[in-house]
Amino acid sequence: MPTVNDLDVMRTMRADAPIPSQERLDTGRERLLAAIESSSPRAVPTRRRHGGIRGILLAGGAAAVATAVAVAMQMGVHPTAVDVRPTTLHPLPAADAKYTDLLVERAAFGWLPPGMRPNRFGVDHQVQDAYGVTADEPETRAVVHLNDYGRGKEPDLPALPGGAPGRRIPAPPVNGHDAYWTFAPDENGQSTFELRWQYAPDSWAELTATGLHGSSAELTTTAYKIAESVTFGGTRPVALPLHVDGVPGGLTPTATGLENTAFGEVSADLAFLEAGGSNLMITITKSDGVIGTGVPNAQGVIPGLPRPNTKLDGHLAFQKPGLVHVYGVNGFDVHMSATGAILAKLNETGGVAGLFHRTTILGTDEANWTTKPVN
Repeated sequence: MPTVNDLDVMRTMRADAPIPSQERLDTGRERLLAAIESSSPRAVPTRRRHGGIRGILLAGGAAAVATAVAVAMQMGVHPTAVDVRPTTLHPLPAADAKYTDLLVERAAFGWLPPGMRPNRFGVDHQVQDAYGVTADEPETRAVVHLNDYGRGKEPDLPALPGGAPGRRIPAPPVNGHDAYWTFAPDENGQSTFELRWQYAPDSWAELTATGLHGSSAELTTTAYKIAESVTFGGTRPVALPLHVDGVPGGLTPTATGLENTAFGEVSADLAFLEAGGSNLMITITKSDGVIGTGVPNAQGVIPGLPRPNTKLDGHLAFQKPGLVHVYGVNGFDVHMSATGAILAKLNETGGVAGLFHRTTILGTDEANWTTKPVN
């Protein structure tokens, strides 16, 4: 659910953004998010274009920016259809269910082109602890994305169009640290670039942009001005537009994301795992007033948004064991799902519907959001 490192973090962060090729996906980051994206295959898809942690995190790979927080999940995907990579879990003690600092702005832009501001944030703790932040400009639709991969191995090189192996393109150092392009601005003013550098021992960052314009030299200057302004090691928590009470203790937060875009899209995602593979996913998306009409097919998969079959707290909702989708809650649609041992714990306090009853949606006014969204 904050890509983080989208968060479709790489179906392209923006479906209409100019990119060299959708085949140019960072397979390392695809693996990073595969487990999350497949965790709740029968959940209802959100309508976001950019969409969540996955969008935030993968944003850099194809030199574009993308969407669908893990938490949103792809609706028609069967659990066996996606390769789920093992995740090393570090559960909290059962008595400690505070889940503090779920989303911290640990890397930040110091300079951005005029009209751009950071508005998508995500973190993913699976495989490699990754954080992503994205800024966009609504008039030109330009997008700039930063991935901080944290401490760990150097990320895999993204494949080139046609599936050819990626390569390191020599580049000047960034603030004295080794750097290289994985996709360099070309002589015709290609608007997409990817610049990667080792900002500390065994710690890597990647800057991606699409939609910027200028000559190769001008784009290179822009890339380095942004990269050299980035600061790492921040501790500022990012506020989210919800508070959820009663999340069981002992879970591992795996992904958190926020979108608050220049295009008016607002969403937040929370994802948790427990040893053994059970999961809890919570997604809220700014409501556009659309009520779904989808019904489960023979495989139990709901195409599109679900047709309401009940009301929860006075709101139209779809409910089934382990899943609720509630429309129009203080300006948001709410999606929650749980499986396995986590669902069994929730069933002791009213199930997923009970968790919804204990959730407060804080609206679209950022002044009301909280940096302590859970318990």
